[in-house]
Amino acid sequence: MTNGYEKLLVDLAMARVDFIVVGGVAVAFAGYVRATEDVDIIVQADDANVQRLLSALEDFGEGHARELSASDFTMEEGAVRVVEDFPLDIFTKMSGHVYEDLLSSTGDHQVGETTIRYLNAEGLIQLKENSLRPRDRQDVQALRQITGDSIA
Repeated sequence: MTNGYEKLLVDLAMARVDFIVVGGVAVAFAGYVRATEDVDIIVQADDANVQRLLSALEDFGEGHARELSASDFTMEEGAVRVVEDFPLDIFTKMSGHVYEDLLSSTGDHQVGETTIRYLNAEGLIQLKENSLRPRDRQDVQALRQITGDSIA
């Protein structure tokens, strides 16, 4: 295990939490490595999955996630942020998309014996292409080069 975020992602996968890594970590998994300060995931918002998530987060960092409850995970835009050694942003809806919408655009990243699902380059391009954030625009340009998509 090389870093804390990989340990967290493995812990979530081992707890059978249905999630997809999005954001900067997913961009790195897709082939464009850049600095990122947080981990972004989108989770399936059903009650059983949220309970698995909450249980898995009980031992994350200093335990700040223990203050979360299932009612924090509504089907609204925006993230629940847990700040420990690094910030973890947990989405149930992102840019109008829910977990199920993104499943067909995922790839698998191996961490040891554990498979971590992440939003692939095409999915990231689709998610970020209308963003005004400079970092997102850079990501889209780099991901298009990786995929051979020449649309500017």
